[in-house]
Amino acid sequence: MTRSTKTIGLNEAATRAAAALNERPEICLGGLFKQSRPVALVRALLATGSDGLHVYSSPGAGYDVDLMIAAGAIDEVFVPGVTLENRLCPNFRMAVESQQVKAHALDALTIVGGLMASAHGVPFQPIAALKGSDVLKHNPLITPFDCPLTGQPLYAVPPIRPRVTLLHAQEADRWGNIRHLSTMVYADQLMARASDMVIVSVDRLVDDDVVLDDPRSVTIPAHYVDAVVEVPYGAHPTASFPNYAMDEKHIDAYADLGDAARRGDGAGLAAYLEQHVTSAPDQPQYLRNIGETRLSELQAEARAL
Repeated sequence: MTRSTKTIGLNEAATRAAAALNERPEICLGGLFKQSRPVALVRALLATGSDGLHVYSSPGAGYDVDLMIAAGAIDEVFVPGVTLENRLCPNFRMAVESQQVKAHALDALTIVGGLMASAHGVPFQPIAALKGSDVLKHNPLITPFDCPLTGQPLYAVPPIRPRVTLLHAQEADRWGNIRHLSTMVYADQLMARASDMVIVSVDRLVDDDVVLDDPRSVTIPAHYVDAVVEVPYGAHPTASFPNYAMDEKHIDAYADLGDAARRGDGAGLAAYLEQHVTSAPDQPQYLRNIGETRLSELQAEARAL
């Protein structure tokens, strides 16, 4: 049996993801808030016109989910937190307030529990930390039950099995062995184990010997990965340490446009989507829009941390 490489182009990755999501709309996004989010994959998916999506992420999301909402791609959000950390996500806020998007009230443990149930192949994952929380009144993913051993009340979370999971890491080989070079792996490994299709963008591909010489550095082994896309700055404007820092200026400028749209002036946001999503057919064009000077600044900032 001939071994096949898993490297594909960004557009092909988006086409594969869109086709799978047409079958079932559950998509999961890796990273955390402004760290290692699969933004290039998200933009490419949006360019396909994919919509009606149900989005999962743990423990929290921000710019990428807000961008998907601005593009009209999301129907429901199963994310414990959608925030830019220093300010609200404007399009998320507007869509939820206007009931264009349904945001479910749940916590990080519910999502992690559902992913664990899927990864382990069991019908549910018990969790206990919700006791005393009002989240119990609104969380759609939990069912109360009594522990058969202690009789104590617990909560069951059914398997969460995303049809597609998009991740970002710093390196991979051509076979799909993924290497996160920072400690910011979060729930990415669990998401990969829990999902039907896993597509990973990486800042660079490495030779086979890099992995063979240090196999313990592999954070997600190839058998969990369906495709790898080499995308320099694939997490921008979020960070991909140690390669580059988060682009706070870009995110803040985007948020300002979203706030203006909430007040009735959507021209700036529409222009942003046209420049960075609709009219950015490939990553080189996107990076030209950002500018070499700004990218060099983000590299230097990451080195200084």
